[in-house]
Amino acid sequence: WHLPYPIETAELVDFSTVKSIEIGYRNSPKNKVDKEALMLTDDENIIDIQFAVQYNIKNAEAYLFNVRKPDLIVAFVAQTAMGEVVGKAKMDFALYEGREQIAKSAEKLMQEMLDRYNTGIYVQKVTLQNVQPPDKVQAAFDDAVKAGQDRERFRNEGQAYANDVVPRAR
Repeated sequence: WHLPYPIETAELVDFSTVKSIEIGYRNSPKNKVDKEALMLTDDENIIDIQFAVQYNIKNAEAYLFNVRKPDLIVAFVAQTAMGEVVGKAKMDFALYEGREQIAKSAEKLMQEMLDRYNTGIYVQKVTLQNVQPPDKVQAAFDDAVKAGQDRERFRNEGQAYANDVVPRAR
């Protein structure tokens, strides 16, 4: 029960709705927001990282009275947490094998920060949409990857040749 409008208002909070925030892009990974997406790694390389955060409300009182713009706070916390996690990782780890671990670490760090701020928000999942070098250095990065693959191929061809010639020489 509550008193009529001028004296009191009642605001209903939906706990079941899962909200989503996109960092580094809007609506589609092709619509980049470079200001949010570019982050520095531990080995001083820049990567372009796009991710989404899914969250819902766990405490209505804290959500309504402790936070003015919860979506904006979640976005800022997400950028900060991902920046810290990516800043502690090497570029190759972030681009290839560490994507899932980075997402889990960022999710855990975000929840700790949101709890510290007493926002009443529960982070359900952090999903990395796209992790790549920035567009301006993509060609150079592709050349470096191709050179590494060529080196490996030449090494394998040399080993195959040695495996063929050495037994015949003996």
